[in-house]
Amino acid sequence: MFVTSFNVIVLGSALLSIVGDRPSNRTLHYIFKPVTMLLLIGYVMVQGVPDNTFAYAMFVGLLFSLMGDVFLMLPKERFIEGLASFLIAHIAYIVAFYQLFDWQLTWWWALSLAVFAILFYSLLAKHLGQLKIPVIIYISVIIAMVWLAGELFWQSSNYLSLTLLVGACVFACSDSVLAWNKFKKPFKGAQWAILLTYFFAQWMLSQAILLS
Repeated sequence: MFVTSFNVIVLGSALLSIVGDRPSNRTLHYIFKPVTMLLLIGYVMVQGVPDNTFAYAMFVGLLFSLMGDVFLMLPKERFIEGLASFLIAHIAYIVAFYQLFDWQLTWWWALSLAVFAILFYSLLAKHLGQLKIPVIIYISVIIAMVWLAGELFWQSSNYLSLTLLVGACVFACSDSVLAWNKFKKPFKGAQWAILLTYFFAQWMLSQAILLS
């Protein structure tokens, strides 16, 4: 009952953040975007972070994601600081995933992700200006996170590895839509797509901590 109620509260907070993300009045967004992440972090803390490197690294990822949220939603947007915070969050998730990795490589998965990353970057490149190198680094890191999550799933198809794979892939989708909307071509409904996938990804990753 508590878990169901908590999930409803998280969903409500996330929706208030999304609804409030509009130029005319972003008060709801400023309040509920960090509140949604704080709810996830608080829930994990109440349930108890398992005493292992995987769980600690995942928890660090949540904390730096919260920091990135704050930077990106400030009235004077701090995109570089937000990008750096999420970069650290993704690295923390990679460190966590690595704890479960047994070095069984799946070549077709790695190749598919590499091709996607190269094609996606090529579509954005001429619009990036001075951000080309930071974006290359960021894309490389998030693709590495998705690749490692996939390897864990092919290695052991259990509920934890499925949760990590879904969370990582949806996170990558959220970042891809954000990048396309910001650098390539803004489109109607982008913020709904970005934030719904973002919050769902973070919810999945927070659940993975408790499964470890």
